[in-house]
Amino acid sequence: MQILCAVIVILGIIALAIWLIFRPNKIYFHVADASLAKFDFSPSTNTLVYDLALSFDIRNSNKRIGVLYDQIEVKTSFHQRKFNNMNLETFYQGPENTTILQPTIKGQNTVQFGDSEKSNYNDEKKSGVFDIYTTFYMHIRFKSGWITTSKIKLFATCGLKVPLKSLSSSTFERTNCIAFPWSPK
Repeated sequence: MQILCAVIVILGIIALAIWLIFRPNKIYFHVADASLAKFDFSPSTNTLVYDLALSFDIRNSNKRIGVLYDQIEVKTSFHQRKFNNMNLETFYQGPENTTILQPTIKGQNTVQFGDSEKSNYNDEKKSGVFDIYTTFYMHIRFKSGWITTSKIKLFATCGLKVPLKSLSSSTFERTNCIAFPWSPK
């Protein structure tokens, strides 16, 4: 029993020492800019035509830990109706580094809007600012020296108020995203 207690205490001291050396911090996600060149819905064909430009920052504030982004999937929706899904290129982000990604989400999809979504679309089209939700699903690994962790699943969700260039004189306000670990069903 004494040996077991000693092993547990030693492992606890080692874990505390590793934590004190590396001091892991959160990864921060921000959408710095977003604009819609086009966001047109045709009720007769249920087709949404869109052209959304995003600029988002990923900040690794760790002093000794880099992050490997093995997969980044971007899902975009309007009032809980997904209209686009795309993958971004993988990359490594060093310690104390901010990476800026600028995807353009462009295309057309069939989207089934109910009466409330159609009403929301018409109201937001009049105002020139649309509520767009963007979620980033990621598989990441942390790396420090020769040590690399196994994959960790993470998602960041961002509620955006995106101006339509042709109808709005308003500008986009930088938006902080909320990041969580995730587990798909």
